[in-house]
Amino acid sequence: MTAHTSVAPSSASDRDILARRFSARVSKLGVTVERLVSLDAVAALAAELAAAVAPDLRRVVLAPAMEQAYPALRSSLETRGITPTAIDIANPAATFGPLAVGISAASLGLAETGSYVIADSIADRLVRMLAYRHIVVLDVARLVPGLDEAGAWLRDRFTGADGRPAGHYASFITGPSRTADIEMSLSVGAHGPAELRIVLLDSGAAFDGGNGETAHAAE
Repeated sequence: MTAHTSVAPSSASDRDILARRFSARVSKLGVTVERLVSLDAVAALAAELAAAVAPDLRRVVLAPAMEQAYPALRSSLETRGITPTAIDIANPAATFGPLAVGISAASLGLAETGSYVIADSIADRLVRMLAYRHIVVLDVARLVPGLDEAGAWLRDRFTGADGRPAGHYASFITGPSRTADIEMSLSVGAHGPAELRIVLLDSGAAFDGGNGETAHAAE
């Protein structure tokens, strides 16, 4: 079997450089970037966004891959009085409503373009598409310089060379959804979240991405 391609930067200084480059790129796209050190801080951010919504419309939805990677996040939310809403694939409107806060995890981040990469299930994709406010959690250890390194990760992911069942698809997402189809007027969020926030999680433990084994972040 081909050796697994590691994407983790070799040192803390390398991670910091990539995080700064990624943040600079993403900020130009109208995306809020925050660097947090714990899942408790992520839960606090989600609770703050949810508090701005009327109680009868208030929902926080965890993507399955996110919860698998960081199970402590649910308890951090519950400590703040938030019970994550279960995803009903057959009735997504009931799950998300008009103003849900969704939380998902990215498999990879590209400092060169400010893009993040995902490779997960339909339920995870619903969170990315239907949440009004979307928090993407990206471990700083999953940042890579650019497309060359991402290509090596994709090769391993799609061939199963990383030791997990071979993946079938991946998406590169750069910034929030935008369209100017109607009267050439730019609209943000027409085909996805109206607000996108990326959290660079600097906890010292990496999310492995996809539907396989993960390392848990510090609480």
